[in-house]
Amino acid sequence: MDDDMTNPHESLLPAHPAEYDRFARELEERLYDGCSVTFTVPYQISATLARDVLKRLEARGCYTAKIDLSNVSTIEELAFRLLTGILQLRISIISLLNSSFSDLIESLSRPDIRANIQDVVDVPYLRSVKESPLELLDEAVSLLQRIPEQSDRRLVVWFHEFQMIEKIDDLLLKRLRAHFQHQTHVSYAFVGSDPDVMRMLFADQSQAFYRFAVMLQYAG
Repeated sequence: MDDDMTNPHESLLPAHPAEYDRFARELEERLYDGCSVTFTVPYQISATLARDVLKRLEARGCYTAKIDLSNVSTIEELAFRLLTGILQLRISIISLLNSSFSDLIESLSRPDIRANIQDVVDVPYLRSVKESPLELLDEAVSLLQRIPEQSDRRLVVWFHEFQMIEKIDDLLLKRLRAHFQHQTHVSYAFVGSDPDVMRMLFADQSQAFYRFAVMLQYAG
């Protein structure tokens, strides 16, 4: 990972076109084959790579979801981002990204929307646990597996600014690892802009995500 890339919103050009394309193709193949990856780049380059790589994966039949953790500071916000990100594969709920859980659940109760999700989402259950962030998080992570498994497709989830998750809750990473390690239809790109935190999360033996993803070096 590149120790010089520390500003998530710094405006930098991508690597040399040939190097950028090589890296993007490596990401595409690893994620398509079910391998999760992690690397460090500025936010702008993460967004560019996500656009290019996920478009290629969609063309190969994969589901894709982008989860931006830039402004996430609570478990409830994380659960909401995950729910909206995965449900966008079934319905258009982009307008609700800045709304509340109550707004989201009421939207899911609409007959036209419920018809598209009733086979994977228990809306009454979501309503019953909407005041419990951890239960909502567990349901959101469960959906990450259920939706692609039902369609026999791979889901690729791209996390922007993944290092932000370390500040939310001490036990959160252990809870996510416990879910993620049993998923069979999901690949992850854990992308961040803070090289020290990202290295700690994936290379420190005391961390829950130790060796969970292949650590790559962006040629920038």
